[in-house]
Amino acid sequence: MVGRTTYDFEGQSALVTGSTSGIGRGIARALAAADANVVINSRTERDVEETAAELDDLGSGALVGLTADLQDETEIKHLVEGTIEAFGTIDLLVNNAAVWTMEESMLDADLDDWDATMDVNVRAQFFTAKLIAQHMIDHDVEGSIVNVTSQTADRRTGPRGIYGVSNSAVNGLTWRMAGELAEEGIRMNAVSTDLTETRQVRLEAQAAGVASGQTEQEVLSEWAADLPAGRLGQPEDLADAVLYLASDRADYVVGTILRVAGGGNLK
Repeated sequence: MVGRTTYDFEGQSALVTGSTSGIGRGIARALAAADANVVINSRTERDVEETAAELDDLGSGALVGLTADLQDETEIKHLVEGTIEAFGTIDLLVNNAAVWTMEESMLDADLDDWDATMDVNVRAQFFTAKLIAQHMIDHDVEGSIVNVTSQTADRRTGPRGIYGVSNSAVNGLTWRMAGELAEEGIRMNAVSTDLTETRQVRLEAQAAGVASGQTEQEVLSEWAADLPAGRLGQPEDLADAVLYLASDRADYVVGTILRVAGGGNLK
């Protein structure tokens, strides 16, 4: 590998939504290791407290666990207010929280599936970004917002239809909002995932294995072999991209969808 990079987020404060497992946890872990102050978030108090305690020794920053159901705008407001109360300001928002419905066909889905997916994956990203951007503007913070999206946003067919539509909306949100925020000194970008080894992907591999008579690991290995990079993504791959986009090394990067997909974006 050519070149080496280290990041220093000492004195900076970040809110990472949906950060007790998977990609969100990987992002929170990387920020904590880079000495940032980090708010860990999920809907479950035990999960946020345990995750904050487990990651607390990685760096010099403070870690705080705050619960919020991101389908509820009042809880989103409390989450943002709690982050400001804990750290005084917010320099970085990572909009990671998402739900992933397992429907194979959009014709089999119903409005409850649609509403739940759109509420968390799109509405909450917009509203959280709006609140934090206003905080940044009011306090002269030249901050960064990074949205997490998916390669399903770029695909015109295939399973996970509602999830894909929600991520197409996240891409559009990123492009549309980034231009306005850049005029205020705030950079918004996104990272786009493909097959990243998380609990959700393993659950889907289990289901595929039951249908095909394979083990979960056999399915995951097949999926990995089908990617140009020859492996599944890991949460730290996405974390590296977030740290880059949030850092001064990306000072001129605005409204970009950074595809961290092992070449899956080429399919």
